[in-house]
Amino acid sequence: MPAKNTPDPKTLGRSSGSLNAPIAAFTMALILGSYCISSIRTARRDAQGQSIITPESAPRRSSKEKDSWIQQALEESQSGKGGKT
Repeated sequence: MPAKNTPDPKTLGRSSGSLNAPIAAFTMALILGSYCISSIRTARRDAQGQSIITPESAPRRSSKEKDSWIQQALEESQSGKGGKT
């Protein structure tokens, strides 16, 4: 008995398997686009909630305060090496 040749079911003039790749690509593009938009909005919202510290807005320290922590660090490092002063 000879085998019957059944044609592939056609959708829009193409076989059904040939539409899988474009549909998958379109779906991935939609998901990636929505993720990017969501990430950008979240980053903007988080950035607005945080205060930005610029050199002008940073608290000013006097030269004594700057020197005091340097002096303290030097004393600590010298005491660790044998305590020569």
